[in-house]
Amino acid sequence: MRTKLIVSFVVTLLAVNGAAFAKSWRVAGAIVHMRQDEYAAAIKLLEEDVAESPDNAEAWGYLGDAYAHEGEYMEAAGAWSRAEEIYAQKKKKKEIDKILQSREYFWSQAFNAAHKYVARALSFGNPGFVPEEGETVGSDLEDAEEGFIATYHVFSPHPKTLFLLALVYEDKAAYYGELDEEDVVAVTDYDLETGAAAQREVGAGGYVEEMWLKALDTYETAAEAKRADMAGENWDEKTPLGDYLVKLVNACLRLEEYERALAIIDPLLAETPDDLDLLTAKGAVLDKLDRVGEAIATYEQVAARVTEDKIKAEVLGEIASYYLRKEYEGRDPKKAIEVLEEAVELAPEDYRIYINLGKAYGEVGEYEKGKEFLRKGQELYEKSQGGQ
Repeated sequence: MRTKLIVSFVVTLLAVNGAAFAKSWRVAGAIVHMRQDEYAAAIKLLEEDVAESPDNAEAWGYLGDAYAHEGEYMEAAGAWSRAEEIYAQKKKKKEIDKILQSREYFWSQAFNAAHKYVARALSFGNPGFVPEEGETVGSDLEDAEEGFIATYHVFSPHPKTLFLLALVYEDKAAYYGELDEEDVVAVTDYDLETGAAAQREVGAGGYVEEMWLKALDTYETAAEAKRADMAGENWDEKTPLGDYLVKLVNACLRLEEYERALAIIDPLLAETPDDLDLLTAKGAVLDKLDRVGEAIATYEQVAARVTEDKIKAEVLGEIASYYLRKEYEGRDPKKAIEVLEEAVELAPEDYRIYINLGKAYGEVGEYEKGKEFLRKGQELYEKSQGGQ
């Protein structure tokens, strides 16, 4: 009777914990190691398991987690992708969702780690900031670039990752732009798709242009990812699509790719005609394309929509500057005066408006009135400088 009870207990235990007993001994051992934070040992067992059983999705999933705990995000992404592929063939949604949770968790870890390097790079020169031995702005930015590229692979394509990566490229352009163009600098290049790193020496001037081009391409990819994100159920509302597109357009302007910028802006304005950032950017682009009349009309749309007096006055000042521009065929000092008179009512402490009014009145022959506005503008300027 005692023997029968023991056998019955063992059979019951096997039935209840069948999933646990079904695991390979290597996977079971790896789980024990991971619970004790022994990830290197877990990786060794799991790599052996997938080499022997390449269709073991469970082993691939745990291997991805173990890699991620060790900060080996590129390897983690590959292991997770393999697990997802096998689970998809078996239509196991629950298991796929579990891997997605791992990706989201480790994406957050990787993103925050990369972002710390950005924060350190921006902290140079701040009171109380003490860099580590050998640390420079350039080294922090390269570490941030490497980190965001790894983050991209953990959860791809995540728009926020790409947006911050593009910002890093901008920061690198600004950092190396402070050097002489002929200066030779040692840099590390990271490939977005493979994560591979390569060292080389390059002239600072040429490298700045490379970084702007990378920023432009990455902003474009980020905007595409953002649109796809917005089509999903749980999209991130904190950073609107407009932020991505304004940065994209600014990069186009920096690289003097004005037609490309306009091709981005116009379809968006067709969808959101009251977007002030896009309208302002379009005005700047049209100006660069020497389409001044269209630039004025665009800034007039901005002025009509702006509700803050100070900003509206600045936009009106921009419009007036076109009417005072000597090379503009539609040059009209009287029109400039009309616009500036409206602006001065909105921003009576802005010395720039008074100075431009003074110049405009001088051009139409009202010299005394012009001198009065110039004098007032000078007083306001000195006041803004602390009376110096």
